[in-house]
Amino acid sequence: MQNPTAAEQFDSHNPRFAADRFALMAQMRAESPVTLVPALGVYAVTRWQEVRDVLGDAEAFASSQAFSAGLHLAPEATAIYSLASPMFALNLINVDKPLHKRLRDPLMSAFHIKRIQSLAPTVIADVEELLDSIAAAGGQIDLLPALCRPLPLRTICRLMGLPLADAERLSGWSDALIAFQTPGLPVEVQIGAAQGLRDLENYIRDMIAQKTEAPDESLISALIRRRDAGENDLSDDELVADIGVVFFAGHETTVNTLANAFHTLLTERKQWQAVVSGNVDAENLTDELLRHATSVMGLYRRATKDTEIGGVPIPEGATVWVSYGAANRDPAKFDAPETLRCPREGARQHVTFGLGAHYCVGPLLARLQLREAVIRTAQRFPEMRLVPGAVVPEIPHHGLRAPITVPVLLK
Repeated sequence: MQNPTAAEQFDSHNPRFAADRFALMAQMRAESPVTLVPALGVYAVTRWQEVRDVLGDAEAFASSQAFSAGLHLAPEATAIYSLASPMFALNLINVDKPLHKRLRDPLMSAFHIKRIQSLAPTVIADVEELLDSIAAAGGQIDLLPALCRPLPLRTICRLMGLPLADAERLSGWSDALIAFQTPGLPVEVQIGAAQGLRDLENYIRDMIAQKTEAPDESLISALIRRRDAGENDLSDDELVADIGVVFFAGHETTVNTLANAFHTLLTERKQWQAVVSGNVDAENLTDELLRHATSVMGLYRRATKDTEIGGVPIPEGATVWVSYGAANRDPAKFDAPETLRCPREGARQHVTFGLGAHYCVGPLLARLQLREAVIRTAQRFPEMRLVPGAVVPEIPHHGLRAPITVPVLLK
């Protein structure tokens, strides 16, 4: 009996998947630029150049109909929250032009650099406040609930003009969105996730109504104000979808990247000590962490015609999984890619934020939070270390990567 191939083992239900995922992707990448993965029913693209080729060719590789979140869902769940609802049917990530441009352009206008720059003092103040709480607690701390999760939640609430008091409730709805798209969960969990999404959509509609009545300087108000001025003609459903995707993508990915970054830095003590000493370029470190600590492992595309990727035939209608995580560790592009290294020449050539029409809307905000959280934590707690012998499991998901806990000792 033959041993299973790397592609056959690339399955989040495999008990060793989280520990082995990068080794499996490395083996697939070494054998071919594209590999058919049976458990996912997709062609996985794992080399840096081919990943960029696919992301840059929206004509041959479309986002629409590339991924269906609902194939695994029980009817009881979809009866509560339908896949025809705005946050799925009008999701910016999963549509193509002209709808994609219609949804994205208003966001880009509202998500301008001055708005992000104006948030910097508040992000820094939030980091320091969270670090004060960590210092007051002392001893052993889980960085995930103490810093990695609350910081992005506060930031996205401030950006969108949502009450900070709602942060925990919003976090629960974010978890519901992940659960709704995760195969294999019990029906009762699916139903709970569906109700969470229904509640989130109702909440967004309430916020739109409130900010229409009493506008402020938030991103939501900016979208409404520009619609009223005729600068965009988003429907109410499209506005719900845009706000929903900014909320989720604007904080969940940063939560996971922060958790990955701290876990990696505290594992590789030499790099942590370099940050502590101030002997690093903060921007290069940020890019190297984005490359090495990728939280979104990949997204989907659909072949619109018979084509090929790196010489591998891809039939029309096939689903392609573009692996950011594998591309960011391609030795053909990055020397010793499994090693976190700062300084690293060319670190900014990572594909963590995507490429082309679907390039991330808010990279500056993600970079700001990652940079300030890591640098300031190292300054405040130079002796911080992972709890010896602690088991740190990861999210059991092929598309996301993050530790479920980051247990640390402050001294």
